[in-house]
Amino acid sequence: GHTLEDLEGQSFYGEYSGVTDRMGSDKPNPVSHVAYGYAAQVVIMDENKKVIKVVAAHDVGRVVNYQSCAGQIEGGVVMALGYGLTEDFKMENGYVKSKYGTLGLLRATDVPPIEVIFVEKGTDDQNTFGAKGVGEISAIPAAPAAAHAAYRVDGVFRTKLPIQDTFYKKGGK
Repeated sequence: GHTLEDLEGQSFYGEYSGVTDRMGSDKPNPVSHVAYGYAAQVVIMDENKKVIKVVAAHDVGRVVNYQSCAGQIEGGVVMALGYGLTEDFKMENGYVKSKYGTLGLLRATDVPPIEVIFVEKGTDDQNTFGAKGVGEISAIPAAPAAAHAAYRVDGVFRTKLPIQDTFYKKGGK
């Protein structure tokens, strides 16, 4: 398995600008959002490709409610691990063929420890007093991070979901 220490000494840099265009702007591609967040997640797997920990760092601006914000991020991670590793939503000719009980949703006992890191970047002069928000972005990075974690364990590059040949999906079953 790999640890967070593997990232030790590496630098990652990005910038955010809160400048937006006025409503009704005639620009071809006006910038209309006042709140852009950022997320980076690391999925750590053991030698059997079982997720043993997820670290989720999110630039949410000023955190208004720490418990609620952490819960949103944890929920997004669990959702993404589900569709990334265990769920298999089958459809045939536009009809759902999966049943809720056999869909493969993660059970609470299957959820690994999730470490949430808040990156609070923002200023008081923004329209939102520094808050950028967190929602869908919490459910985006975990599935590709899990695919990369599996790749780091066995060298197999996976390109479809659910990720195959892991602790959760042996032999493509």
